[in-house]
Amino acid sequence: MTNPVQHQENSLVRWEYASVIGILAIWVCMLSFKIGVGLIAGLAIFALTRFTRRGFVLLLQPHINKFKGRFMRALFGWLPTFLTTAVVASAVILLCLGVNSGVRFVIQTMTQQGPQLVEEALRNLNSVTASLPQAIKEHIPGKPGDLFKMISKDDSDFVDYIRNFGGASFFIFLQFVFALILGVSAALLVPAANGNGTAPRPLAVAWLQTLEKYVRCFTLLMGAQVYVSIWNTFCTAVFIYGILPAFDVVLPFRELLLMFTAVASLIPAAGNIMANTLILVLTIRYGVFVALGSLVYLFIIHKLEYFVNGYIIGRNVRASVPEMLMAIILGEVAFGLPGLITAPVTYAFLKMHWQRWGWV
Repeated sequence: MTNPVQHQENSLVRWEYASVIGILAIWVCMLSFKIGVGLIAGLAIFALTRFTRRGFVLLLQPHINKFKGRFMRALFGWLPTFLTTAVVASAVILLCLGVNSGVRFVIQTMTQQGPQLVEEALRNLNSVTASLPQAIKEHIPGKPGDLFKMISKDDSDFVDYIRNFGGASFFIFLQFVFALILGVSAALLVPAANGNGTAPRPLAVAWLQTLEKYVRCFTLLMGAQVYVSIWNTFCTAVFIYGILPAFDVVLPFRELLLMFTAVASLIPAAGNIMANTLILVLTIRYGVFVALGSLVYLFIIHKLEYFVNGYIIGRNVRASVPEMLMAIILGEVAFGLPGLITAPVTYAFLKMHWQRWGWV
């Protein structure tokens, strides 16, 4: 004879399977239709709205409950929702203005210093390859300088990109607008009870719980990467502005290098590797000991990051760095930059459920 409680749990797990597959299908479809930017913005706005509204409810609800009249309670009951909408909308507008100013500054800096930074890195790589034995140089596919020639020999693709930049920017702006509307609306939505007074449908319950877990994974990973970016940028600034100048080593393009580190560190696992590789390439010209010292210092920074990731993520999602790198590579190959950002979130979400179901 089947236990009713066990039967109910098995039924909920089956609906949870369907919910996980549904969210995975939505993720694939949105990235396939090139609206991954809207997905990322919507998740961020949804998480921010939920967090802000919970704060206002905890702060204001005890005072609202003191009103004895039903009309006054209903009137002031909308106050947390109103304040949440105002705060989130203001935060998004200020963020957009800040991002706009930041992008302009980055583009101006990249235009002025970007080509010189690439030439400096390639010059250092050429000096390293020139000092290698002939037996090793024969197995190198090509000179590092050939990479720059290959990239810059035909600028037709770049011209086409500039021509289409206006349309792409308008499309991204529309995605942000819809993400703001849908993210705030979904976060403020209160599930209505059934008219006949029965319990909510199992699929609805499983869907809401699964969606909450996906947003939780997004918040955990993106929050952890913000801390990692701040940590990497601070340690890199100490290294290139404090430690290296103490040994009479002044790297070129330090401001651009610091901006690249801050932005690249927002990418889970892979961003830190990219930033550290660029720093190592720029320090090669100052000698073997400087390059080895840079490698040791960056290695220590990278290992200390595990404490941040372990504290924020490790207790909830046991995903190793190789697993995250595989997810990042597959996401980038399949869907580009939005896939690179959201693939680790989706993998962490899947592995959380695999652990829950006892599969791993």
